[in-house]
Amino acid sequence: MGTRTDPHALARAARLSLVPGVTMAEVTRRTGLSASTIRRARKGLALTRDDLLLAALTENGARGEGPLTDGRLAGLASWLDYVNHDGSTAASVRDDLTRLAEAGRLALEGARFRLLAPWP
Repeated sequence: MGTRTDPHALARAARLSLVPGVTMAEVTRRTGLSASTIRRARKGLALTRDDLLLAALTENGARGEGPLTDGRLAGLASWLDYVNHDGSTAASVRDDLTRLAEAGRLALEGARFRLLAPWP
């Protein structure tokens, strides 16, 4: 008889595995799930811009809080533009973070952020 995988943990692992630069080996090591299980869960799944922003902001879910300096915002924008080719700017990233804060996904506290729920 097989064990049941927590569907939330599986969805989180699948999303993490789709982040550019994150290897399947890293995801299996972090989650304890098999690569084949994660690959099955990835089918039909795509990351949103918000997912990519939160991945970059939290170092792929490793940090729940951190600084939001002008340089950090510019770095996030540069990475998003590299991945999405969408012309992201520090101002557009700040707008996205404000929207995510208004949606209750993170808190903006001066020049810092704090996740209100884990990512991925």
